[in-house]
Amino acid sequence: MIPPTTESGTDMASQNAFRLWRDTNFLSLIFATLLSVIGDGSYFIILGWFVLSVTGSEFALGTTLTFASIPRIVFMLLGGVVADRINRKLILVTSLLARALILGLFVAVLFGMHGKPALWLVDVMAVVFGTIDAFYYPANSSVVPSAVPAHALARANSLVQTVQQMSTVLGPLLAAGLLWMRVYQGMFTTISVIYAVSSVVLFFLRLRTGQQTSAQPKHKGPIFIWIDIREGIRFVTSVRILVLVMIVSLGINLLFMGPINIGIPILVKSMGWSGSTYGSYESGFGVGTVVGGIFVSILGGFRGKFLLLGVLGSMMGVAMAGIGFVHVPWGGIALMGVMGITVSVVNIPFITYIQTIVPGDKLGRTMSLLSLMSVGLVPISYTASSFVLQQHQIGAPGLLLGCGITMALLFASLYLFQDFRQVESHPLWRAQTSESTGNEAG
Repeated sequence: MIPPTTESGTDMASQNAFRLWRDTNFLSLIFATLLSVIGDGSYFIILGWFVLSVTGSEFALGTTLTFASIPRIVFMLLGGVVADRINRKLILVTSLLARALILGLFVAVLFGMHGKPALWLVDVMAVVFGTIDAFYYPANSSVVPSAVPAHALARANSLVQTVQQMSTVLGPLLAAGLLWMRVYQGMFTTISVIYAVSSVVLFFLRLRTGQQTSAQPKHKGPIFIWIDIREGIRFVTSVRILVLVMIVSLGINLLFMGPINIGIPILVKSMGWSGSTYGSYESGFGVGTVVGGIFVSILGGFRGKFLLLGVLGSMMGVAMAGIGFVHVPWGGIALMGVMGITVSVVNIPFITYIQTIVPGDKLGRTMSLLSLMSVGLVPISYTASSFVLQQHQIGAPGLLLGCGITMALLFASLYLFQDFRQVESHPLWRAQTSESTGNEAG
């Protein structure tokens, strides 16, 4: 608890943020996260270029990305159970070290095969990375409440999520710089070192007692892991607002990921613009996510303003629907920026909300379900978008229009549910809001 002072609420909020930045525990988490997301952002871009340069096949690239995604679907729920049973810091450190080791081994393979390994070796690496992700994401999504005081959770989440969103800006920038090397061994070595350094920084993180997995699990042994998974699913389905959030997350990611990541490059190409313009579109989105994260942090995690999230989500859909009908690059970049802002403004408050109302011993499983909805089903969105575009019935503008309108309607439909209209009435959320207000205004 922050001791009471006579300062104003605004000044106190500023001091709370400043204290987070002086907290070595939080700094270890934030800088490890920054390094990790930079590594992730550059890894996937360089991996894609590597597959294309070796095979010259877009189909081969799609196959590799699919292999990377399948383990997430298969193991994500198991990753949530592990995050609730085992120290989350240990999971994160081990995952980062494993990534560094795998890339180091892959570099050795590249040297041994003169830079042109068999595609199946690349696919094996993608599968292993995807498996690691299935355990890393649930632990990463649920570690913040164990690292900071409860009253600082909203602001800490905003800062962590903002740093994570920076991967959409800093990752591609690093990848662009590394690609100038034209030596893939050096590129993958650099990313391996980034992961290793991230794990070392994270080693200094100290989780708060009683907030994590120090308690013994009720069920022991591998046979009972599925009992834990079932209990996690049963808990989520017993809380109606969590069910609503999961369903909306599923719908949004199915409508968003494929149309944006497949539709946008096709749209840019159909306009006769260059690849650098496509890069500007992606950078516009990345800058928007960072701005949105800062905005949420300034507003204290959007507490007391959750009813605006449906409107902001609908704005995301409207921007997506209109982007295919903008015939000047700066207009499309601006709309991508709007989408990035709204993505952060909608995502971050809901993550904080879930971390507040879910018991610590079930948080890993809950976040794994959310990750499964958002990350694990991305291949389905890719496949569906590719199928629609391959029919040549509608182009990229039509795909973006249809999915954008549907997304806007989906967010608008939230107001039909009493659980959303009263989302901030949850007793645990109200108690935390009162505590945060007391710390800021005391």
